[in-house]
Amino acid sequence: MVTLSKSLSKINASATITMSALANRLKSEGKDIISLSAGEPDFGTPKHIQEAAIEAIKAGKTKYTDPDGMPELKDAISQKFLEENNLKYQPSQISVGTGGKQILYNTLMATLNANDEVIIPAPYWVSYPDMADL
Repeated sequence: MVTLSKSLSKINASATITMSALANRLKSEGKDIISLSAGEPDFGTPKHIQEAAIEAIKAGKTKYTDPDGMPELKDAISQKFLEENNLKYQPSQISVGTGGKQILYNTLMATLNANDEVIIPAPYWVSYPDMADL
């Protein structure tokens, strides 16, 4: 028997995943569907990024990185902000994550306590209330 966390009972089914699954099912039935649910890009990974990923794998860059991002990446982000946005941030002020929702969830988990109030301005992504509830 699988025992799951009681906190999972607070979470609703993802409207995004539900809509994506429906769109995929209808597409597989041959229907002409434009899905605006998951925000997937309508283009493949650019060639230069594919090639850079292959070169990184060949160079052995397949291990865990620093939790808040590889130093080289943080340096590149710092430089991009300075050159393109005229914003000066030190790499130590930059944290890299897997996506906006993951970073927001990590922030909520690190800063909230029981009975804290979370204000979510609308419009918002459908998972934000569940993230706050957790």
